[in-house]
Amino acid sequence: MKKIFMAIASVVLACGIGVAAVGCGAGEYIINVSGGGSGVGIANAQSGTSDLGMASEEVNGEEEQVTVYTLCRDGIAVIVNNDNTVSNLTIDQLKTIYTNEDANWSDFGGADADINVIHRENGSGTRSAFLDLIGVEDDQLVAGAEQGSTTGVLTTVAGDENAIGYISLGSLDDTVKDVTIGGVAATPENITGGTYELARPFNVMYQPGSDADNDLLADFLKYLGSTQAQAIIEEEGYISVAQNPQAYTVPETLPTTMELDVSGSTSVQPLMVLLAAEYVGLLNDALAAADAA
Repeated sequence: MKKIFMAIASVVLACGIGVAAVGCGAGEYIINVSGGGSGVGIANAQSGTSDLGMASEEVNGEEEQVTVYTLCRDGIAVIVNNDNTVSNLTIDQLKTIYTNEDANWSDFGGADADINVIHRENGSGTRSAFLDLIGVEDDQLVAGAEQGSTTGVLTTVAGDENAIGYISLGSLDDTVKDVTIGGVAATPENITGGTYELARPFNVMYQPGSDADNDLLADFLKYLGSTQAQAIIEEEGYISVAQNPQAYTVPETLPTTMELDVSGSTSVQPLMVLLAAEYVGLLNDALAAADAA
């Protein structure tokens, strides 16, 4: 997790802009990666505002009129403050917590204190997936603080002994504590085995056929399915879904398109920054070698 934020910070500082832009030198390949939520990612992919959208929820490509590629699978970790004595909750208990204004930690084996529920914002793929998995509709939710990013949820829960929230498993760090769900821990092995119930896909999507017109997009999609990309995905704690991945090699004829825009889910964003950095590094090394020849 620390590596992810270091990667984002170094990219932003190097480029001097508000999004993670990987490869910022003149004449270099660049991939701009920004957040906004899964709804933004889907909308931007539909309209072509972004070359690639990101969503941390199921996406019906036919209904949304986009081509969908599943990057990996991720667990949703339910987090509490490190000083909270509660270590396990069931799906039914989560439903009670998120729909009952009178929920108290003592009802679940904790201290006698009101539960401060932390929500993600409307349009968040994490919110949509979490509510779907626990069987709760938006209009059933109790009032609570809304956070517009994974970082916001982490910071809020870390600073409030009575808070509860939910984040991508790949973003979990030691500033908070994740609880088991029905006695099952959120681990890649349990998600793969189907015993951990709070799991969802990380999807990317693009306008149908746009990869035929954009050689950089087509090549990046090829990289995302490669053994190199899958190694990064697994190293960061996500679950690879690639079937028979092959090693990526830089094409002999380099892409003519020099820049891609990627936007959407703030849960997918940190992983995408790492993948984009590795990819453009390979391309820009090849570009420099070609220029020197």
